Amino acid sequence: MNINNNMNNQKKRTFIEAARQAQIVECAIETIASLGFAQASLAQIAKRAGISTGVISYHFKNKETLIRHVIEKVYTSGDSYMRPLIQSATSAREMLSVYIESNIAFMSAHKTYMLALLEIWSGIRPEEGKESFVFNLQEGAIYDLVQILQFGQKSGEFRTFSPRVMAITIRQAIDGLPPQIMTNPELDLDAYAQELITLFKLATDKNVTLSV
Repeated sequence: MNINNNMNNQKKRTFIEAARQAQIVECAIETIASLGFAQASLAQIAKRAGISTGVISYHFKNKETLIRHVIEKVYTSGDSYMRPLIQSATSAREMLSVYIESNIAFMSAHKTYMLALLEIWSGIRPEEGKESFVFNLQEGAIYDLVQILQFGQKSGEFRTFSPRVMAITIRQAIDGLPPQIMTNPELDLDAYAQELITLFKLATDKNVTLSV
């Protein structure tokens, strides 16, 4: 038995399977975005991918499993785009600005991803385990923001406030953008990003006096 050949064949199969899975996920995103969540059946996804539904079933247990991979793909793609840019910033203020700006830039460049995600959120039914899966992804985004905000407070750049409340508020402001992108193609996203940057600069700046 040639162990090296067997290992090489196994690696080749693994690579091919990973590539096929990625193709199916991308086709699922495109199908959901174009047809809507309810109409994006496995048959429609297979048709777009140029494969049989059996191939999809081989890689994904069911549509629910595939949808989880779609959601994860959108989140991880955004993270991969944003994280290096944020980590290159030299201050908490810059990190927060880059966080907002890069997040909106990703949304602008991946409108199909955003539309697919909107369709999923509007069409998916809550089931056992699904809430924790989505919750963990959303919590990861909030956690990253909390770290930036806490860093800014420790460095003296930001005023005293609840980092979690502020992080949730920032995320809500950003997450409210995709529906606007879909309904208003002429929306100036650069201006939108700069307005949010200014808004949360005022909200976090230690030199801004707040009166009740």
